[in-house]
Amino acid sequence: MTRVLKEIVPSESEKKERQAIGRKIMDRLAKEGYKSVMVGSTARDTFISGDRDIDIFVFFPTNTPRDEFEKKGLALGKKVLAGYSPIVHYAEHPYVRGVVDGSKVEVVPCYRVKDKIISAVDRSPLHNEFLKKKMRASQKDQVRLLKQFMKGTKVYGADQKTHGFSGYLSELLILYYGDFEKALKAASRWRPPIILDFGKNDVSKFTEPIIVIDPVDSNRNVAAAISPASLDKFILKSIEYLEKPGIDYFFPPKREIDLKKEAKGRRLIMLAFDYPKTIVEEIVWSQLEKLAGTIKTQLELADFAVYRVRHWTDEKNKCAITLELQDLEISAQKKHGGPFVSQTKNAEEFRKKYKDAWIEGERLFAWRRREYTSAERLVKSLLKKEFVPSHLAKPFGQAKVLVNEKTLSEKEVLEDYFSE
Repeated sequence: MTRVLKEIVPSESEKKERQAIGRKIMDRLAKEGYKSVMVGSTARDTFISGDRDIDIFVFFPTNTPRDEFEKKGLALGKKVLAGYSPIVHYAEHPYVRGVVDGSKVEVVPCYRVKDKIISAVDRSPLHNEFLKKKMRASQKDQVRLLKQFMKGTKVYGADQKTHGFSGYLSELLILYYGDFEKALKAASRWRPPIILDFGKNDVSKFTEPIIVIDPVDSNRNVAAAISPASLDKFILKSIEYLEKPGIDYFFPPKREIDLKKEAKGRRLIMLAFDYPKTIVEEIVWSQLEKLAGTIKTQLELADFAVYRVRHWTDEKNKCAITLELQDLEISAQKKHGGPFVSQTKNAEEFRKKYKDAWIEGERLFAWRRREYTSAERLVKSLLKKEFVPSHLAKPFGQAKVLVNEKTLSEKEVLEDYFSE
């Protein structure tokens, strides 16, 4: 633990630098006549050394109409981040992000509320107040340990890319269980549905496998973004770590992958295409996930068995969807099950439709010709379909379709595919 903490606890100078950057933007907001607050891990001193995210929430009166709130919030964010490459990003509503002295600074408009939430982001200042009041100073490094463990095991981040644990949730877990080791011991025994509640709230409305009631809003599950895969992975890694603790869980060594060896004998199809330059990464990840799922569904509807699908982007130049199938080619004929012979009327209609129908057991069967026998040909037919998400339509329409050994030309994509 000491070795890990030495790596992840920021120095006093790093903490002061982060605070100074935040204050610089908050001073600009004050000059515009707006009060603001720094929230998140920087404000609560739970950030990991090297992390460069600073969140500033600017308050608007609760009677501000929503369209005015969004319009003024965007204009204000762009103004105070002028000269720092401001870019509009999206959550429930748009906000502005810039890069100030090497740190990513987000200026997010919110309503100044005490209890009743108007917009989803209104909770963040309340989270700040709750944790500053409840969390002991000694627990801050325990949060850092848990965050780094989650980063090392690739379950950290409630974004579209990871579907994992948010920073706020990691803080709540330490608050709930006490420290890092106790949190992992509890997680090793988790079995869905998992319910963590700081009060006595009605949880019947929630259906997710893990439910963590937000202490400042009982209508919200803080863990709603966690996918079953991320949850299972965290449970498994907690068990493994407790059995044999090691620094590799926090700082996993880069695995050398023999791509030729890994790809040999497998049936792979990869669609590689350009990153849509003007679109922010959270939207791209979301649309990539949706598109990958649609392609998998189309293959399965055509009787191709899909073992695995994975979407990827470097968030700069490339996007890719990789699929692994049982077979890339299937027979032209499909055995089609019809009604039971005893279903006289249906059986008669089936025999009229299929002249080659036969009886097997108590049912009628016939052969049906498949439209696609080649997975590659089917995938190529999907490139310009109407179901392609809007921001990916143009680059996806020009995608390269790579099969088996040809996928080796996309080294970075395959390394990601075989890394888990």
